[in-house]
Amino acid sequence: MSDSRWTHTIADLKKELTWIESSSQGIVSRLEIIQQETEPLKIEFLKHSLEKEREALAYQRGLGLIIRDRKKMGTGLAVAAGGLILGGLIAKDKNIALKAGLSGFDGVLEGFGETKWAVLLQKELVIVPYDAIPAKGTWVTLESLMAAIDDLEIEASEGKQLGTLDNIIQRLQQSRGKLIYIGPPN
Repeated sequence: MSDSRWTHTIADLKKELTWIESSSQGIVSRLEIIQQETEPLKIEFLKHSLEKEREALAYQRGLGLIIRDRKKMGTGLAVAAGGLILGGLIAKDKNIALKAGLSGFDGVLEGFGETKWAVLLQKELVIVPYDAIPAKGTWVTLESLMAAIDDLEIEASEGKQLGTLDNIIQRLQQSRGKLIYIGPPN
């Protein structure tokens, strides 16, 4: 190879490396923006998951109460019937009326099962009724945990990186000022 071709090839490689470096910096900055946008989503997902778990437990508890107490069954059915009638009057559609009635019944079941809730603050967050806290583990009230999560949500929206779920739980464990710790019932 001649010196001029060699020089030309080196110059082309330098241009290509410069372009690759410039492109990679653009990718890095876009990834940083995406990461900043996803941090609050982690917290939103955590809050949503805890709320769905609480709703499911309340529903199960409510269903158990209705099975044991037939008077509550009548109340639940009355709410469902009312929802059917009201849904039918408003929508004039059988499917919407049925959905409204069932939704009302589900709401009644969940309402019957509502109680104070406790959360196991370890590697996995577990919700239990306040009056059924096992002896082992570090337990906090659900309300205080949600307040601590709200603080993390603010930090995340300000661009702070929270890390993995394990990192988030670790940070929640360090939220001593917000968390209300509880022990098993006597």
